[in-house]
Amino acid sequence: MLRLPQNTALRAGVLMVCAMGSFVCNDTIVKIVGKHLPVGELIALRGVMAMAILTAICASQGLLKELPKIRQKNVLMRSTCDLFATVAFVTALVHMPIANLTSVMQAVPLAVALLSMLFLGEEVGWRRMIAIIGGFIGVLMIVKPSVANFSIYEVLALAIVLFVAVRDLLTKTIPARIPVFVVALANAGFVTAGGLALIAFQGLTPPDWWEVGLLALAACFLSSGYLLMVATLRLGELTATAPFRYSVMVFAIISGIVVFGEFPDWIAILGMVLIVVCGLYAAHREAIRARALSDSAGMPAP
Repeated sequence: MLRLPQNTALRAGVLMVCAMGSFVCNDTIVKIVGKHLPVGELIALRGVMAMAILTAICASQGLLKELPKIRQKNVLMRSTCDLFATVAFVTALVHMPIANLTSVMQAVPLAVALLSMLFLGEEVGWRRMIAIIGGFIGVLMIVKPSVANFSIYEVLALAIVLFVAVRDLLTKTIPARIPVFVVALANAGFVTAGGLALIAFQGLTPPDWWEVGLLALAACFLSSGYLLMVATLRLGELTATAPFRYSVMVFAIISGIVVFGEFPDWIAILGMVLIVVCGLYAAHREAIRARALSDSAGMPAP
């Protein structure tokens, strides 16, 4: 049994690493099964299983009575963004190296900062702006946009970053009275419905027993990853656990090499490093800004 450290910040970091490992295990399974099943069918099967797990969790915590709250506008908008992000992600994952796609996804916090500045009027200093630009340069180093090798899947990877960034901004606007597991269940329901709709266009391929078994395992990894993330954020501050989030890239590189024989080239590796450095620096500057705002708010009026 895993014994967590007594230090709260370190415990939160360990849980974050476990969450990232769970998400990569889910992605690895999806990539394997995606070679044999249409994207819509894969999403629908995994979604049904994830819904069953989340429904059981909600029932155990007496949250089923809160389900009518998912009709709140921002919950529906968030779930819609997650639907588009999931379809794009699974499609890109099947055709792109897992480490490359995972690394591109780490630019989401930088995209959130940029969108907050453009549409919410949030102040972004020149240091954070340089970090944002540097992070997106790292993304370009990974996808290598050129006429020769740029494909629709690289476009999807960039679209995923946008969808997830908008989703995260919408998450901040959801009232605290709506439990996180209810929001997660709404997400799973939307994504599953989207998968079923795709089946109408892509057709249905009867899955083998091992594919169903793997997707059930993927649903468990996905759900456990979400639970670990919730536990992480309850234990430690987001800025304190941010460095541990980038462990997902290590797991993805290992998965790509061991499972799929995908070796990132040196330009992609440099891009990954640039994203991590810029992401950590942006998180550091945001923490400084948050402390400054907190200190100024706590000062007595003159």
